[in-house]
Amino acid sequence: MARSMRNLRLACAIGAVVLATLAAGRAPGRSHHGQTDHTAGEFDYYLLSLSWSPAYCLDSPTSSQCNGSRAYGFVVHGLWPQNERGWPERCATTRVPEAVATGMLDLMPARGLIYHEWSTHGTCSGLEPADYFRLVRTARATIKVPEEFARPGATVEREPRAVAESFLRANPRLGPDSIIVDCSGGNAPRLREVRICLDRDLAPRACGDDARRASCRAPSVIVPPVR
Repeated sequence: MARSMRNLRLACAIGAVVLATLAAGRAPGRSHHGQTDHTAGEFDYYLLSLSWSPAYCLDSPTSSQCNGSRAYGFVVHGLWPQNERGWPERCATTRVPEAVATGMLDLMPARGLIYHEWSTHGTCSGLEPADYFRLVRTARATIKVPEEFARPGATVEREPRAVAESFLRANPRLGPDSIIVDCSGGNAPRLREVRICLDRDLAPRACGDDARRASCRAPSVIVPPVR
């Protein structure tokens, strides 16, 4: 009996080691989430993410973005290298020069956001920081924000489809399959982001199925006003 118990404990220990080894050996990025096993510069297209700042500030009121002298509407969240399935992340450990970060504060009004976006996404572009953020500015300049979102003074409610259609009317070169409207969860979802898919030359292109998983499924979203 004692020998049987020892054998059983040994078998369990070996099994645990095998399972731990398999878990540790899983290649990162097998799902549609961020992938850290990619080479900088190897990706399929860009995703330009525009964040609706008033909604962000309701959740993060202490952010520097929400406490300055300027009230923001859409701000650049990021320009993300994207694959048809998944996306590369953290491809290098280089830092953003202070002058480059300062020069982006009009579009990305928080240094922490700039540094995070570079380390997580920008490093996978294959560009140097100055060139990457120059590309971010160029990409943002290709998109016109609809007039109704320029400075709304009151809370409104919109269907996600109506938000997308506003951008399509303001940007005729965009196609319906190149825009994604993202919203928060809960019983009263808020407009969170509008995402535009661009090819590597910054021309509109269809978003991959993987990116479209972020599409808002709510029948309507609340759009908080710019304050």
